[in-house]
Amino acid sequence: MAQENETVSRPELNLADYNTDKISNAYLDTYDEFLRPFIGKNISLLELGILNGGSLQLWSDYFTESKIVGVDIHLPKDFNPKGDIHMFKGSQADTKFLSEVCNNSAPEGFDIIIDDASHVGELTKISFWHLFDNHLKPGGLYVIEDWGTGYWEDWPDGRGFEMRRNSNKLSFFLDFFRKVRIGFFLYFPRLLARLLAYPFVVKMPSHDYGMVGFVKQLLDEQSAKDVTRKRISGKPTRISKFQKMIITPSIVFIIKAE
Repeated sequence: MAQENETVSRPELNLADYNTDKISNAYLDTYDEFLRPFIGKNISLLELGILNGGSLQLWSDYFTESKIVGVDIHLPKDFNPKGDIHMFKGSQADTKFLSEVCNNSAPEGFDIIIDDASHVGELTKISFWHLFDNHLKPGGLYVIEDWGTGYWEDWPDGRGFEMRRNSNKLSFFLDFFRKVRIGFFLYFPRLLARLLAYPFVVKMPSHDYGMVGFVKQLLDEQSAKDVTRKRISGKPTRISKFQKMIITPSIVFIIKAE
């Protein structure tokens, strides 16, 4: 969704009124730039993971006249929402449940989807691709919070920062000898070029646990044009489903291609 007016700012809110870690973690300052295009419009917003409900009330007041939907495996008992706020109990990994909520709440799709649920890579991946492909409007915004949990040693699928070993040498030479066996002269020019370039062919070690690993997978989708091109002489078979992907500390913002 294009940013029509860069001067638009968030509504006047007393942030102390909202019981949500988006305030204590100063996330809202990061959000503002990406939410600006939606301010003043009648939108639909879905949030996975609502804890005590404070963030739902925040979004309802941020986007007045809009529908706000929350999903969690445990719904808050003492939360009395004001505005067009709806809550549903269920898992972010239950795609049938998610589709039921989406089809009933926003059959034309959501403008904004925020994942503040488990922060577990595999679960986040399931809900992301299901909701992004099927229930987010073109030009819509998908937000993934707290992706840095993949660096935490005490997180279920996290691990202390660790660089993966470079396994490129073995795979390189196995590929080399396989092609020699298939047909030396057929592949000789290409093999010679690869051997000459070998000192500069480096697989970059990378930490890829949990949410960190999932976010790095999303980079592959952002690079779909080159992924499907495969080589200099190749032609891409498709472009990315993402118009834009922006990674900030703790939060990833993805705008769906029109």
